[in-house]
Amino acid sequence: MKLQRIEHFIEIVEAGSIRGAARRLGVSQPALTRSLQQLEEDLGVLLMQRGVRGASLTPAGSTFLARARVAHSELDKAVEEARRAVDNASGLMTFGVSPVGATLLLPELAITLQRQQPRTRVCILELSPSALLPQVRDGAVELAVTQRTRANLDAGLQFRPLFDIQLRIAARPGHPLAGPRELHELAESSWVAPTVPGNPDDIITQSFLAIGLPAPVPAVHCGSYFIAIDLIAATDMLISVPPPLLRSCVAAGKLVEIPLAKPLVPLRVGLYTRADSPPMPATKAATQIIVAIARRFALSGELRSTAPFTDPGAAKRRDRIKGAR
Repeated sequence: MKLQRIEHFIEIVEAGSIRGAARRLGVSQPALTRSLQQLEEDLGVLLMQRGVRGASLTPAGSTFLARARVAHSELDKAVEEARRAVDNASGLMTFGVSPVGATLLLPELAITLQRQQPRTRVCILELSPSALLPQVRDGAVELAVTQRTRANLDAGLQFRPLFDIQLRIAARPGHPLAGPRELHELAESSWVAPTVPGNPDDIITQSFLAIGLPAPVPAVHCGSYFIAIDLIAATDMLISVPPPLLRSCVAAGKLVEIPLAKPLVPLRVGLYTRADSPPMPATKAATQIIVAIARRFALSGELRSTAPFTDPGAAKRRDRIKGAR
């Protein structure tokens, strides 16, 4: 079985047709068709159904594709490591973070990794767990820091818990619901969710279900906290955010906390990697940095604290107003 035939098969799948793959690869359609036929003969199964609208995977093709992508990714890494061992060439490391992971790890992770591995180029993907984990499994992403999903762990992945985090409810200053609340009082509010639609791992969803209430349907789904915060600051919508991010937003006068009488369901964040793939040197270094950051957070107790945040400048502003009167 030739590697080039496997590469051609993956390219056909990604292009959606033999014609599209031939155009991307710069080869003729007949040559690509022969390559696919020879791969099918090697395997003894039909991988793709050909039709006027393109090529589609058979059940056997879908099964083979998952392993083929992993094997191809591992071979690319092996070639990269071999070249780096000879000429100390630069390499590319791709890691993923969920919105929560991004707020807690960046920019420290990227800065420290660049200092320790100066010849390593870094690609950072901020995505939801449902988008990140298949890429980790297929080898396109070396590791991902994200919340533990409720779905059964894929056999090709391993999960290392890092910390539990107590998310807080944030709103704009002057919000009609500002002040201590019970969660049920927020049931009719509009919410921004840092998750994709229909995600059962959303903490607001889980917290409402835990008190026997239906989960509110988010008005907006946003994959980045930094975009969502501007939206929250300009509207009456609410959002759940990590404590360090809320603290900085409160200090800047951009957001306020809505303290809850009973905290939200805690969120478990951890490190996902492939279960059967030896990590590259840069991946080892990144893992050590992530664990060190997580250990510092755990020791500080900040992520599990439920003590309300206050604006340190609010009292001074009130004093100035009183003095002016």
